[in-house]
Amino acid sequence: MQTRIVVLTSLAAVAASLASGCKGVDCGDGTTERNGACVPASETVGTAKCGPFTELHGDTCVPMFPPTTCDPDSTQPDTDPGTGVTTCIGTGAAGCSTKIACPAPSGGKQTICGQLYDFETGQPFAAPGATGAKCAAGGTTGPCSLGIRAFDAVALAMNPTGTAPLATDPLYIDDCGRFRLAEVSQPGGPFVALAIDDATVGPGGSTSAVGVATAKGAGVTTKDVEGFIVRGAVAGAWGGPSLANGIYAPIYRGHSIGLDLASGVTFTFGPMATPPPTMTDTNRDFYFGGTATTRTTLDGTANATGANGTALVSGANLGEIYSGRGGLPGGCMWDIHAGAAIPGVVFVQIFRPIAIPGMTCTL
Repeated sequence: MQTRIVVLTSLAAVAASLASGCKGVDCGDGTTERNGACVPASETVGTAKCGPFTELHGDTCVPMFPPTTCDPDSTQPDTDPGTGVTTCIGTGAAGCSTKIACPAPSGGKQTICGQLYDFETGQPFAAPGATGAKCAAGGTTGPCSLGIRAFDAVALAMNPTGTAPLATDPLYIDDCGRFRLAEVSQPGGPFVALAIDDATVGPGGSTSAVGVATAKGAGVTTKDVEGFIVRGAVAGAWGGPSLANGIYAPIYRGHSIGLDLASGVTFTFGPMATPPPTMTDTNRDFYFGGTATTRTTLDGTANATGANGTALVSGANLGEIYSGRGGLPGGCMWDIHAGAAIPGVVFVQIFRPIAIPGMTCTL
């Protein structure tokens, strides 16, 4: 009887082993068999579907097609950092109505692209009959006569004559006044300053030196930077602050994006350590006033911006911060910037409305 029990037990073990061996898929640790395939044990199976032009690989939706590839002979890639969508922009002359390509830089560098404007009129600075053609070296008129160099903005303000420009690729500029400065080496300070002036003539040329600043960003593409030219004759006729000592020029834009201007704004300043700046001084700020959209003649009686949304300020320095007061609906305030007056330079700063902390700004 004991022998029979042992035999039956052995047969049961063999049957169990055979049943296990009939399993079609032997899955490893952390996976489980589902419909004949090994899948992650934690995978959730539901009815969700991937979006257009994507497909499910495991538990991830991936593109069905390869990334956009632009024809290198006729286009350049321009990727929107917000959406990841790449657009191929033609490199041939096609008028001034579109933006130029602003491709991503290599690691650790920055690409800065934008449009030049005439500070007097506020209009794009373009050559008569501009077609979008790239400027050739040695141009003597319009945008093609200009040079743009990048600097550490803080270092330039502290030592205007002793600060070397940052290394970049050669400047791209076309007869529409569109520009691209690629592969900008990063400064030690937080901002990159663009110095805009005659390419070869220097201080005696047709334009006064102009500075604009933008935040630095390794690996960043900075688009839609507003650059400016100031004709020497225009700056010489202003009076008010001294160009020899440097002029800080706030331009107040009416919305968070776009080029519309804000009237009724008074320039404010304050110590760097105590934002927001609320101090005013009628001996330091000057306004064009009135309904004129040009920046030609100062109004000695104005204490706020007129239709051109602009002030000229003397004595700007790195120990202060700057903003504005007025010209905004409830919930909004003007953003805050640092700045400095550099001898012989009109330093233009764009101010835009932002939300007061804890509130909503609709502009």
